[in-house]
Amino acid sequence: MSILTKPLKALIVAAVAGASVVASAAPFTLNNVFVSSGIGTVLEYTPTGTLVQTLSVGTGFITGSAFDGSNNFYATRFSNNLVQKFSSAGADLGNFGGGYSTPESVVIDASNNVYVGSIGGGIRKFDSAGAFQSSSIAGTRVDFMDLAADQKTMYFTQEGGEVKRVDVSTDTPLTDFSTDVEQAFALRIRSNGDVIVADGAEIEYLNGLGAETASYDIAGAGLWFALNLDPDGTSFWSATTDGLIARFDIATGTVLSSWTVSDTNGVWGLAILGEPTTGGPGPGPGVPEPGTLALVGLALLGLTKARRAAARRESR
Repeated sequence: MSILTKPLKALIVAAVAGASVVASAAPFTLNNVFVSSGIGTVLEYTPTGTLVQTLSVGTGFITGSAFDGSNNFYATRFSNNLVQKFSSAGADLGNFGGGYSTPESVVIDASNNVYVGSIGGGIRKFDSAGAFQSSSIAGTRVDFMDLAADQKTMYFTQEGGEVKRVDVSTDTPLTDFSTDVEQAFALRIRSNGDVIVADGAEIEYLNGLGAETASYDIAGAGLWFALNLDPDGTSFWSATTDGLIARFDIATGTVLSSWTVSDTNGVWGLAILGEPTTGGPGPGPGVPEPGTLALVGLALLGLTKARRAAARRESR
C-alpha cells in the first residue's frame, strides 16, 4: 500500500497517533460493516451507516480484516507490523501470530487457519491458536488476497495491472488470473469463480477466466480501495480512500446504500460480519446466491459497459 507512505500521510499519522480512543466491548452484530481507519481504529456500523462502536486496534493505519468461523475478528496493523485479534464479544485478545513485514490483508480458510499477506514480502500461515505453520512467496509483495474454494489457490494484488495467484500448499507461483485491471486493491472471489476487484478508478467484475465483464462506480467518487461481499449473496460493499462507503447490487450496479466516514484519515479496509468467503468458514448455510434473473441482470450490465467502451473508441 505505497500510497500510505507519502510524507503528508506520515505527518497526519504522527499527529493522531497519540489520540486516545475508548474501546467498546459490545458483541459484534451480523451484517454490520467494519471500517478500518488511518488512526488506529476499526469502526463498526450498521448497514445503514449508524456507528455502533469503535475498536481501538493500534496506531496509524489499520487495513485488511476478517472473521473466523467463531466470529472472532482479525485486523492487520499495517503501521505496526502486527495483527490484532478480538473475540466475537468485542474483547481485545491481543496480538496474533508474528513475523510480519507491513501486513495488509488477512484471510481465514475453512479450517480456521489464518493467512496474512505483507507488502514486505509473502504470505504467512498460522493455525487458529496463532502458531506459525508455513510461508509462501516470501520475497513477493502481497497487498490484498483471497483464497479459492480448493483451499490452496490464493489470489492476490500488488496495486498494479494483474490479479496474481499462488498455490499456498506447495509455495508455487501460478499464472496470473487476470490482466484486465489497472490498479488492483482489495478483491473477493465469488462461489462461481468470478472475482470482484476494487480497481482504483472503478470496481471491476471479472469472470472465471479473468476477463472484465462489468464495472461499478459513483460519479465523483475517489479511489476505490476496500471491498467485501455482503451476506445476501447479491451485493457487495466497497470504500474509497477518502471515506465513501457504498453497497452495490451485483447484477444491476444500483447503489443500494452509501455514507461517508470522516475524521479517520481515510478508509483502508472493510469487513462484513457474515460475509460469504469462498475459501473460508463463510457465514454458514442459508446465504442466498444470485439466481438466474440476477445473472441475466449482470449480463446486461456488462453489455452496457461494452457499448460505452465502443462509443468512447468511436469518438477518438
